[in-house]
Amino acid sequence: MTANALTVRFTVRNTSASPINVLSRDLPQAHETAAVLAVTRDGAPVPYRGRLVKTAAPTAADYTRIPAGGSYAVTLNLADDYDLSRPGTFTVALASTRMRAATGAPAALPDTIRVDTGHATVRTSAAIRGISKTAGVAPAVTERVKLAAAAVTITYRGCTTSEKTALATAVTNAATMSQKSTTWLTANPSGGGAYTTWFGTYSSSRFSRVTSAYSKITTELTSKALTLDCTSDEDYYAYVYPDEPYIIYLCNAFWTAPATGTDSKAGTLIHESSHFTVNGGTDDHAYGQTAAKQLAISSPANAVDNADNYEYFAESR
Repeated sequence: MTANALTVRFTVRNTSASPINVLSRDLPQAHETAAVLAVTRDGAPVPYRGRLVKTAAPTAADYTRIPAGGSYAVTLNLADDYDLSRPGTFTVALASTRMRAATGAPAALPDTIRVDTGHATVRTSAAIRGISKTAGVAPAVTERVKLAAAAVTITYRGCTTSEKTALATAVTNAATMSQKSTTWLTANPSGGGAYTTWFGTYSSSRFSRVTSAYSKITTELTSKALTLDCTSDEDYYAYVYPDEPYIIYLCNAFWTAPATGTDSKAGTLIHESSHFTVNGGTDDHAYGQTAAKQLAISSPANAVDNADNYEYFAESR
């Protein structure tokens, strides 16, 4: 890795004698959809403020092929996704020491390979301002409505009449699912059952985090001012910026999702709401039911920090 005051260049090399298909979401190119970097200022973590995107479980198209002896490189502007407004010594590395890969055709459940994340250190003596997330984007026409069944207020950006109807239903369904999740957790204070399936072995601290998150999500979906943006034409489900609470951007896959059930419209709203820092600030460690269940077994600490696990638990209520 090499770096200067604004950018850092990552190079991933395949030192084996065979080509490797690496899950693109694990590579630095995924910085536009997830927090793939670990950034510190004078030893203290710098919060990620870029997009967190809900995508479907990976398919063959979601892999990047690196030939034998070949490499993949990308240059990133740190100010896009991290607050560099205070000077200091910044250290940058990949957030994970593992990448999911398959040496042949990409598998549904790829193996993991351990990588040397390396690190870059940059000293800044002056403030570096990040680029505005909305720079150059014309404001969408908004319409503010209040759902009759709750005190939540929704501002729609660029939504058609049918999209507004679907979203109002999704908010109501998501609020019901989140409340049912809280009710279940209250009735099962020692975990077990569905809790173990999605969040792993019980610990009081992890259980408390899950309970708190659903309580805050329920409050959001029943009494806060939501902004639902329909202007994206990307092939994701949705995305949010974690430090911009209650603004959710809906994408193409959202509109073809079922109203309820697995990977539903309502579940997507819970997934995205769990990302907001004010609701607990989950990350995206794994996508899809199979990977989420495996995460609960292998790493309960990451399971209670994974948005899909909150979605799937709620969708099963």
